[in-house]
Amino acid sequence: MKVEVGEFLSFLGPSGSGKTTLLMILAGFEKATRGSLLIDGFDRTRSAAETRGFGMVFQGYALFPHLTVAQNIAFPLKVQKRSATEIRKRIGEMIDLVGLSGHAHKKPSGLSSGQQQRVALARALAYDPPVLLLDGPLFPISQGTS
Repeated sequence: MKVEVGEFLSFLGPSGSGKTTLLMILAGFEKATRGSLLIDGFDRTRSAAETRGFGMVFQGYALFPHLTVAQNIAFPLKVQKRSATEIRKRIGEMIDLVGLSGHAHKKPSGLSSGQQQRVALARALAYDPPVLLLDGPLFPISQGTS
């Protein structure tokens, strides 16, 4: 299978069919038993997850409960050692993008499920990943959760 830049690809199937496992393999969190992953012509099959740079939104969002919305969004930018000015700017952009103005100071426990989902999406998009993997994260938004 080949996915071009800008393409959107969905894996559909019943529970237990391997959708999450496939995403975990693509992200580098699990090892493939066969096949290869080529990115820009380079074999990344055995590359560690942190070197792939993929953004991922997990089914359970995987937010840091002790961090605020702003701190959760800033996390990958701090890992990349971005400047404080750039981090502040990007946090503002992401909060505006996902419609969470006024919530930057809140912790995940003070947010609805839909708001938590948007924080996870903002964090995954904050550093402009080359690939964004979404593990079933759109259900609450599609159900009209705020």
